Amino acid sequence: MILHLLQKEDLYGYQITQLFNEKSKGEYTVLEGSLYPVLFRLVDAGYLSEYEQLVGVKRKRRYYHLEEAGKVYYHELLQEFDGIIYAINSILDRTIGYSQNYA
Repeated sequence: MILHLLQKEDLYGYQITQLFNEKSKGEYTVLEGSLYPVLFRLVDAGYLSEYEQLVGVKRKRRYYHLEEAGKVYYHELLQEFDGIIYAINSILDRTIGYSQNYA
């Protein structure tokens, strides 16, 4: 989901947590302490890059940018997710509204 949020623009950590909350209508909350280890792993893997930007006189924000490798990885994860959802819906006999061709 982090990779999805970074598709449109570079974001900083707190901004990502707020978007999780906003887009899930408050149903899904990510604490910054849980987010940063994931961001660091994505940077280490080459899926994201990071840079600092000065905010005000002395304060800096660390922004995260989705790299091309991250876009490819995102699409691979999305395809895997769609397959899992399709399989679960098939087991539950819930195919209404789901139109993926995984058969």
